[in-house]
Amino acid sequence: MPSYHDADLILRLYDLRREGVMRKAREWFIGWFPATAEEAKSICSDTSKPENAYVRQVTSFWEMAASLANAGTVDADLYAKNSGESMLLAAKCLWLKSKFPDSWTRAMPETEAFVATSAIAQKKFEMFKTRFAAK
Repeated sequence: MPSYHDADLILRLYDLRREGVMRKAREWFIGWFPATAEEAKSICSDTSKPENAYVRQVTSFWEMAASLANAGTVDADLYAKNSGESMLLAAKCLWLKSKFPDSWTRAMPETEAFVATSAIAQKKFEMFKTRFAAK
């Protein structure tokens, strides 16, 4: 059974998601669908672009959170139920890699490892993969 500590950590993660720049980064990355491999590569590799910082910010935030779940710092089921965005972003990174294999290098291995161990997370991840497959 999840503890008060688990609930507190989940609420803190939620609160951090609401920070202004993070909110802008999340909105941009979730809505961004590059038209060309050059566009994907430019965002993925050009650190002078604000969008590159957005990608790094949102993916590294959720990778950090998934690493906490992978290490047992937070209850895995509680995390899976409350971190759908993590699965969404991991599915998007996989979609970008499949669409632009030579241009997109960003991955979310901590989230993918978590998904491999959680039936709840797997269900969400598969739903998001299906949505991206239609793009």
